[in-house]
Amino acid sequence: MQSFTPDSVLTRLALGAFDPRDAFLAAVDLYRKDPLFCVPARAREILARRGADMPIVMLGRSDFGANFMTALGKRARLVSVVDDFRSHRGEQFHGVDIVSTDRFLEMVKQDPDIVAVNACRYDFSKRFFDDLCRNHGIPCMNFEQGVRALGLNDTLDHRVADWGEVIAARCEAYLKLERRMADPYSVETLYAVLTFHLTCNPEWYLNVARPYSTLYFRTGLFSFSEHEKMVDCGASIAESTTALIGVTQGRYDRSWMIEPDKINVATLQGFLRKYAGTAHEKKLSLHPVAVGEHPAEVPFQHLGTHGGSVLPPARAQICPPADYVRIQRIDDIVDDQPTIIKMDVEGFEMPALKGATGVIRAGRPKLMVSAYHRSSDLLDIPALVDSIAPDYKIGLRHHTEDRWDTCLYFF
Repeated sequence: MQSFTPDSVLTRLALGAFDPRDAFLAAVDLYRKDPLFCVPARAREILARRGADMPIVMLGRSDFGANFMTALGKRARLVSVVDDFRSHRGEQFHGVDIVSTDRFLEMVKQDPDIVAVNACRYDFSKRFFDDLCRNHGIPCMNFEQGVRALGLNDTLDHRVADWGEVIAARCEAYLKLERRMADPYSVETLYAVLTFHLTCNPEWYLNVARPYSTLYFRTGLFSFSEHEKMVDCGASIAESTTALIGVTQGRYDRSWMIEPDKINVATLQGFLRKYAGTAHEKKLSLHPVAVGEHPAEVPFQHLGTHGGSVLPPARAQICPPADYVRIQRIDDIVDDQPTIIKMDVEGFEMPALKGATGVIRAGRPKLMVSAYHRSSDLLDIPALVDSIAPDYKIGLRHHTEDRWDTCLYFF
């Protein structure tokens, strides 16, 4: 195994030519010795000294920041949120005052113990704030470091949880998964994503990330025919069906658009109206249900676009009856053998796949399955697919500049 220093693994600097597998194993070793190895020393010192009184300033407004603020509770003291575009309006973000960068720097002079949490989603914004804190000597954690340092997993949405413990515990299984990967790029992507989750450094996945426009249909793993029939699970606002129409130049046979979020359903109905009276009209169908292993009625959070999800039992009591949705099996929805099953269902991928056992076994469709919602997805989804229909080739791609949209491909 190649030798790495803790700093080289943590920063992804001074590595030279390196084996991604060896870098992953080095990160596992560091995590097992000290899970907080990736948290900046000064932030650790302030947290140890001040505990729940540690002052935190959130850098930027984002979904990640909102998740962090909701999960934080009383584990630290949230002071303000920095956003230069909103600070002059006197607004708040989730009940916390929004301030400017200049005001933030004044606050740090008054209290040098302020720890910044950079929860920006996009790389440019992340780099802006990282550079600001580095130049002014401000202790700064990114979202993942903050989650780990403050132990937020027990109060955090599973889609943004810390994967470190699971990865370290199941290390050998990931090494076996490597042997199932269909191409070297999939292997590199696997270890880059895992090493990111161990080190909390996004540079690991940014070095293998592909543009969002490549999601599902431009992976380089397989091509498409003129007669594709796609089950679009998590149809959202018709992005994937639109991509299918585009990549085939309209030469496809079918798309079943499955979407339970009532806000998205209204959008999809408008999408279908656009094709009324055209050759596409009979090829497209909308199914306003969720997909799973067994028929049921479940509480659902309707958010529109990409975030809606089945609510966990602990939150079911806050869901009004009008927001419940039906679960159906894919096997019971489709009236023809699909050639593609695309699946992005916010952590419900495992039961959804179990409900597609019949069509997977019968026709071995290409499977394009999101694998970033749960810490166990990268292992559990391939194991399930193998149990249904062995010997699929497996590919892996990461399609954004943040932690979303790591996708498994079976073909």
